[in-house]
Amino acid sequence: MIVLLGAGLVVLTAVNVRLWLLAGPLNLLLLGVAVLDAARLPRRAGFTARRDLPHPLSLGAEQLVLIGVRNSAAAGFEAVVADHAPAGLRPTAREVRGRFDERGELIVEYGCRPPRRGAFRFGPLDLRCWRPSGFWMRQVRIPIPEEAAVYPDVLAIRRYQLTLRRGMPFRPGQRRARPPGAATSFAGLRDYLPGDDFRRIHWKATARRDQPVTIELEAERGQQVMLLLDCGRLMTAPAGVLTKLDHAVNAALLLGWLAQQQGDRVGLLAFTDQVDQYLAPQRGPAQMNRLNEILYAVRPQYIEPDFGEAFGLVARRVTRRSLVVVLTDVLDPGASHDLVLQALWLSRRHLVLVVAMEDPALIAARDAPVDRSGRAYEWAAAEELLSARRQSFEQLRRGGVLGLDVAAGGLSPALVERYLELKERALL
Repeated sequence: MIVLLGAGLVVLTAVNVRLWLLAGPLNLLLLGVAVLDAARLPRRAGFTARRDLPHPLSLGAEQLVLIGVRNSAAAGFEAVVADHAPAGLRPTAREVRGRFDERGELIVEYGCRPPRRGAFRFGPLDLRCWRPSGFWMRQVRIPIPEEAAVYPDVLAIRRYQLTLRRGMPFRPGQRRARPPGAATSFAGLRDYLPGDDFRRIHWKATARRDQPVTIELEAERGQQVMLLLDCGRLMTAPAGVLTKLDHAVNAALLLGWLAQQQGDRVGLLAFTDQVDQYLAPQRGPAQMNRLNEILYAVRPQYIEPDFGEAFGLVARRVTRRSLVVVLTDVLDPGASHDLVLQALWLSRRHLVLVVAMEDPALIAARDAPVDRSGRAYEWAAAEELLSARRQSFEQLRRGGVLGLDVAAGGLSPALVERYLELKERALL
């Protein structure tokens, strides 16, 4: 406003020369204030910055990136920070506004939700800062290059650990987070909780304590879980933000961790038209690290999977009866003929669970209202495809193969629920 006043007086001198007596000193004063304000700007070399990233980043999970900038000469300055984050991480904001505190420190944050696994590189940081009543703005680029890696969703494991400590379900409708596993031997007594099986009430202890007491049974340990991951053509399809393979990768990591917590051995086989990766069933932290590294590296390919090759290798190398979880996709009985035959054959030795993900677009096409003739054709096509999937699962069920067909977004909790159910029922 003061600058506009000075400029206006200069313009008015064309009307009245005497106004120079006022415009000259005022503009000289403004020039002096501007020079002084520029001299008080923080120096470029005084800025230091740090970026705080989750290590590793988790696939498909919302996470925060923290930016810290320090310069004691910038205390009280307003600022805008622009981080050169990889577009592949889908940052929620390109510019974040903040204010330096009295110590000259600025902390801002933004979110990201990586839609794919892999390595990424962050670039420099651009910063603009200014005094709220000042004339000038300092812009500086701070080089803080940093490497980042997006792994399968390790945050899901941390969330599950938290629910275990709190004794809460992982998701609404899921079993309690402290699963008893297969009921094989007496482990102790505890107070009855809502949802416990009333058949496990210990009536003598209940009479002595004058409150319901239930028997805690010990989980059967030392079983085997073999994860078979289809990386073929159908798994390249998008299902929301992630592909079907990425949903399967996240679910495989969570199930592998949970099986380890239950004392089971975990193995993995990733395949397309051949076996791409094989990890023999073992237990321990080192096995989880190996599992995570393999899941980080797997990629879908536009080729048809060879279920015979994958299931045959499992039959040859995994001689002990195991829970074989096949993470794949299922179409009509004709397209899934090889999968059905091989699963039925393998079920003679192992407990086989075929897991498939529903296509959200297909479900939406079936559930949307039929308000025009074109929608009627869409509904009929969607219902025909879904009916064919149900026929495939029915064929598997009649042959003694377990099935799980869920929405891709709910795959991880649904698979955990089914695994705990199988353990509890001692089907393995």
